[in-house]
Amino acid sequence: MSAPRFREDLLEALSNASGVSGGESEVRALIAAAVRDQVDTLEVDAMGSLVARIAPAGAAPAKHRANGAAPRGRRGPHAMLCAHMDEVGVMVHAIEKDGRLRIRRVGGIDPRILIGQVFRLGPKRVAGVVGVLPAHLLTKEDEEKVVPYEDLYLDIGASTREEAAKQVSIGDYGVFDSVYESWGRVRKGKAFDDRVGCAVLASLIQERPPIPVTAVWSVQEEIGLRGATAAARRVAPDLAIVLEGTAAGEAPGATAEESAPHMGGGPTITIQDRSLMADVRLNDVLTRVAARRKIPTQWKRPGVGGTDAGKIALSGAGVPSAVVSVACRYIHAPAAYLDLRDAQRSVDLVWHALEALRKEWP
Repeated sequence: MSAPRFREDLLEALSNASGVSGGESEVRALIAAAVRDQVDTLEVDAMGSLVARIAPAGAAPAKHRANGAAPRGRRGPHAMLCAHMDEVGVMVHAIEKDGRLRIRRVGGIDPRILIGQVFRLGPKRVAGVVGVLPAHLLTKEDEEKVVPYEDLYLDIGASTREEAAKQVSIGDYGVFDSVYESWGRVRKGKAFDDRVGCAVLASLIQERPPIPVTAVWSVQEEIGLRGATAAARRVAPDLAIVLEGTAAGEAPGATAEESAPHMGGGPTITIQDRSLMADVRLNDVLTRVAARRKIPTQWKRPGVGGTDAGKIALSGAGVPSAVVSVACRYIHAPAAYLDLRDAQRSVDLVWHALEALRKEWP
């Protein structure tokens, strides 16, 4: 059976949506609307993660089985497929008397990229610019320094605290003001880490999977892998595959080793990162399936980053876990790039890996 088609329409909607860690409701609503008719059960857990159970083709739907438990045995292992909904951003933590906003980073944002960036704040999507003294007012010494994050502020055009408070509130989230665009095979947009993983997961369950699947769109990954930690305890899967958007290493002057992975090189498979030693058996299935199906793949550089798989793997008595990612340039920045072929190939790889696991997993 051929793999489902990647849903670019959903990627566009998710990329344009706002969903900083702890404020994922808009993203969650879009995904729920997109998958509701394809799943047996759909619920939001206590942390805010979206959890869907899907019985394999030919099996009784999960809602018709006791406790919705995933079937085992001849229908293969119960797989947890996970992608996180949250993105990096900022939070308003103070309003100064002159109307400027003090902000905190939510997730890993390099302060060097923030000066002059436009953010959209709160439910009103108020525009604000990250301000700092203009260059012609700086001393020579200051010109050569990176502005400390604590010295940055957001300017929404207000001149008093009262005026600003009519538009934004303490605790409002801000996201980069960036719009999804299509440029040939390249797609540009914000939050491809991990909205592309969310779209890959939603695409995979457009058809009944070959084995029992619980799909989890998790919350708060960017601030400590929190949502997946709670979800994995509840799901108690036999194995897990995390779907991610990972950093491409391409840069002018970089060596071949430093440039891996790269856009257009196919799905990226993790060996080891700061949170996980990927399960060798799962990686073996992924690489053998890729070879049989002629799907190009590449390895993520070991020791870089971390994903929800790090917490899922430690859940319960332990969960064999792997990570399949789409390589994206400029993640955690105002606009990222990806190659649309890598998204479809990721759907192809994971779908056919699930087929193989039905027969090959112990």
